[in-house]
Amino acid sequence: MSRSSLHLDSPRQPLARTGAGSPAPASNAGAAPATPARTPSPSLPRSGGDHWRYSSQLNQQLTAAQRALGFVDGLAGQLEALKGELSGQLTQRRVDSARLARGIEQVAQQWSQRGAASGGSLDSRLQFRLAADARQTFTVRGLEIANLTQGAPETLVFFSGEPGSGPAAVKVGEPLSESALLAALGRALAPSGIQPQLDEQGQLQFSVAETAWQGVRERFSLRGGGIRFPAGQPQHLKLQPTEQALQPQQWQSADHAGTRQTLQKVLRALDQLQLSRAAISRAMAEVRHAIAQLSQMSEQLWADGFVNDFNARFNTPDSESGLYEVVPALLGVSRYRVLSLLALP
Repeated sequence: MSRSSLHLDSPRQPLARTGAGSPAPASNAGAAPATPARTPSPSLPRSGGDHWRYSSQLNQQLTAAQRALGFVDGLAGQLEALKGELSGQLTQRRVDSARLARGIEQVAQQWSQRGAASGGSLDSRLQFRLAADARQTFTVRGLEIANLTQGAPETLVFFSGEPGSGPAAVKVGEPLSESALLAALGRALAPSGIQPQLDEQGQLQFSVAETAWQGVRERFSLRGGGIRFPAGQPQHLKLQPTEQALQPQQWQSADHAGTRQTLQKVLRALDQLQLSRAAISRAMAEVRHAIAQLSQMSEQLWADGFVNDFNARFNTPDSESGLYEVVPALLGVSRYRVLSLLALP
């Protein structure tokens, strides 16, 4: 499995459901945070070192998906219960703000356990990371594409403060292109674990492992050449994290207006959880399919079969029909995402 993250849109389906292979969700807002069910992974034969390493990786990915699914279902159960409370309160003339506040606090507590409960397989935007390497994305004031690719040349020296990573210099300004800028930033910041990327609007943002976020936020600094940033002593950079999918600490329940707004946020959160659940389910199906194939053949035979099938599909007179199967999956991929991927060191 080469994809490290999946986020697929699919028709809405019930979130809180149980069954074989699915962790049981929380049933009400007062329930304790859900503990992901541990479904035994299929055992795989040890047929060679490489084969076993690949099989072990698949099992780890399946475990990550199961933990993510348990968290999503548990959080969905909490939100469904809170939605019922909010809807009921809005039909009354008087809002029981204390009761609603308790329900919101329970959701906030559940959300705060996202990283540990999902094993790092769900990031703060509820995007599923099959490799369990959730990252925090952020922007930096002054580090914008237009600012760094236009104007007089200048050398920026970055200091991440991470152990084992020293100062990293990047030359910016004309005639630097977007792709060249991403590549230069990627090479310079790679030792610190920081990756530059473009969002869907083509704006420059950065990401770092969630476990390293606080350290980077406290220590990330930069020294300029006096054009875009001051020369002399490094200046601490102000990092702005991207907005989280849920921000229950901002939800209000003091009056009808606040309660109504909170209900709308809860409904949006449930929609986002539905998309995450669809992505996780799709990933689990793909991993299980790969495990089933590996259990029946050697890794080399599996790889040869995949390559032969791919070549046969796209090197026949009617190969355009195969292209039609691939195109829909690429329609949502912007040029900014392609540039970000190509710039990875």
